[in-house]
Amino acid sequence: MEVKFKVFEKPVLSKNIMHSSKEVFEYLKFYSKADRELFIVIYLNAKNYIIDDEIHTAGQVDSSGVFPKQVFRGALINNASSLIVAHNHPSGDPEPSHQDEEITRQLVKCGLILDCKILDHIIIGDEKFYSFADIGLIGDMERELNDLASTFKREPKEQLKLL
Repeated sequence: MEVKFKVFEKPVLSKNIMHSSKEVFEYLKFYSKADRELFIVIYLNAKNYIIDDEIHTAGQVDSSGVFPKQVFRGALINNASSLIVAHNHPSGDPEPSHQDEEITRQLVKCGLILDCKILDHIIIGDEKFYSFADIGLIGDMERELNDLASTFKREPKEQLKLL
């Protein structure tokens, strides 16, 4: 039987739909056993079905390089509407580092600019996880960046008063 699809239609990888951080953790928890940090990107369509997922980078025991330009390159190639990013902590402790918070902020900023939202950043530990969205940090970062952007949308005279 021949399968047909539209020229620009990207087939959905699976019928997995992400409703919660717990579901994302269950989907990715096998990465908790990795001996080095792995940064994973899940590309989602407009209905949060998984289009694709990939290991973006494999790092060291306590760090992994993350390159926002490459993360969003994959999002654009996959026609993703949103992303969930995740990485493991080989130590088993899912508490975020300052660097984890900074890369999340960078990714949220890029997502707002490119209209491809970061839904969550999950840190995978031993049988537990940390969710930036559940704690409210993704929303806080979006509001902070939107407030900053609105500052630059003011009239030029108002901008000068701010300086």
